[in-house]
Amino acid sequence: SFQNVAELDRRIRELSEERAEMYKTQSENAQRLIHLSEQLRIKEDKEKQQTKELIQLSDQVKKLSAKCELQVYQLKEKDVTIQILQDELTALQLEITTTEEKNKNLSIENKQLLQRWIDLKNAEAEKMNEAMQFYEQALEQAKNSSDRKKSQPKEAWSSYNLLPTKVYKKINAHDDDIHCIAASSKGALFATGGADRKIRLYDTRSGHMIQALGGALQTITSVSFNSTDEMILGSCTDNATRIWSLATHRLRHTLTGHIGKVYAAQFTGDSNRVVSGSHDRTLKVWDLQRGYTVRTIFTFSSCNDLCLMDSDGQTLISGHLDNHIRFWDTRTGSGIKELTGVHNGQVTSVSMSSDGMYLLTNSRDNTLKIIDVRMYDILKSFQADSYHNGLNWSRSTFSPSGSYIAAGSSGKWHNGPSAIKCLSKRILALLDGTLFIWNVNTGKVEKMLKEHRSAICGVSWNPTGDHIFSAEKNKAVCIWDTT
Repeated sequence: SFQNVAELDRRIRELSEERAEMYKTQSENAQRLIHLSEQLRIKEDKEKQQTKELIQLSDQVKKLSAKCELQVYQLKEKDVTIQILQDELTALQLEITTTEEKNKNLSIENKQLLQRWIDLKNAEAEKMNEAMQFYEQALEQAKNSSDRKKSQPKEAWSSYNLLPTKVYKKINAHDDDIHCIAASSKGALFATGGADRKIRLYDTRSGHMIQALGGALQTITSVSFNSTDEMILGSCTDNATRIWSLATHRLRHTLTGHIGKVYAAQFTGDSNRVVSGSHDRTLKVWDLQRGYTVRTIFTFSSCNDLCLMDSDGQTLISGHLDNHIRFWDTRTGSGIKELTGVHNGQVTSVSMSSDGMYLLTNSRDNTLKIIDVRMYDILKSFQADSYHNGLNWSRSTFSPSGSYIAAGSSGKWHNGPSAIKCLSKRILALLDGTLFIWNVNTGKVEKMLKEHRSAICGVSWNPTGDHIFSAEKNKAVCIWDTT
């Protein structure tokens, strides 16, 4: 048993040593576990940091990829732009070459025109010398004017200076509103135009209708005879101007090209050309032999009326919606003069005196003006308390002798002083239903004749001086007898 005890002691010592070794090993393992845990924590933190950096790098990669794609797109666009610019450069180089060629041609043409201008100036100087001689002769003849007047038939002078005393005839001229009226150049006819799309021709003395001219598609806004009374034209709101033969009463020309309503047109003195004015803000010069436009003039404002300053049609005068009056050179299309401040309302009518020295204008500001076309000065201004111009196409006119002018009114006459600025001639005006005559020298009303029942749209004085024709909007025409 002693041996057993010894064995047990030995066994106990071994177990104690083994237990101590196990404690030591366990301590070492715990220490290693702590160390490994610390390493694991460090690696996890590092992994998190790397993951975060990876996400950031991924975002940067996406941004850089998008930026790269944008730059590729922009590069392609720049390539396209460069190609376009190269094409434009080629076109511009070609245009420069063409322009240089044109410039050479224009330089040659300019030299030719300059020589022609010099020749014309020389010719004008010669004409001026002739005019001075004529003026001196006229002064000499003026000294014997009283003798010349006595030698003239009394009837001829009286017909130019007598005022109308009564209505010779009143005509229901159209089936719809009347817009215009005009006497023929020789005085045997007068014509009217209106909303019924017809121009109606009448015999001056009898007042009987001769013919109704058709072909217009809309309202006739103005009528005008040529100088030989062989043709008549009518401007129209269908943007065209038409010309009829007075021998056959057939349509000869239809002048199309305006893109707005045509409110005025006239023949030149030689009847080879027509000038027209439209609300498309252009004037056009038409060659009747060729049948098309030879000049388009841009006027900056709608044209209500026009007239020729000279019979050859070189100078054109137009009245406009913007209250201005403009002078044009039809040969070049350039403006000669613009008169502003003449009227405070749109200009409805422009017409020349028979001697070609004075311009009569009518306006919606209810005034009429006489302008010296040589100096562009307003010589005379006329108005009356009851005078009212109520139509944009209301036409006024000179008498053949230039002693009177006629104009229509849509207002009513009221008794009271007449606000007329007197100048050196006489003025005639028509108001609603009443014909007023002013003596411009005295500024006094000489006659008041009543017949019209609606606004008067136009007045035309027969070139022979024996009749005045007035048209009211409501279909009626009055023939006033001055004999």
